[in-house]
Amino acid sequence: MLVRITALVLGVFFAGLGAIRLLPVEFDQEMFAGWGVPMWLRTGAAITQLLSGVLLLVPRTRAVGAVGIFTIMVSAGTVHAMLGHDMAWATLYCGLPAVAAAAVAWACRGDLATLGTASAHA
Repeated sequence: MLVRITALVLGVFFAGLGAIRLLPVEFDQEMFAGWGVPMWLRTGAAITQLLSGVLLLVPRTRAVGAVGIFTIMVSAGTVHAMLGHDMAWATLYCGLPAVAAAAVAWACRGDLATLGTASAHA
């Protein structure tokens, strides 16, 4: 039950964040530009967040979505470290979702083995 709730919260949050990040939101664009990060990285992160969030909402693909969120958050934390940002905050807002996503991925790891089997038998 806790895994489903965590996956639901992460899924809704990251699907929403990805969808919003695809829009021309001035604050978000200025934030990436201020970091000197190219806009293609913003778009790529948005698509990955949206896709991973949606995958987290579907029980059969939950583990894949969780791995995607984990990867995004570890990457974001690495970017913040490279940019010299406050690591206490970066650890908090990148590390906590990464740990939660890793826990969901671990709890749903058995689903990864069965992902390809349904289509192979169809």
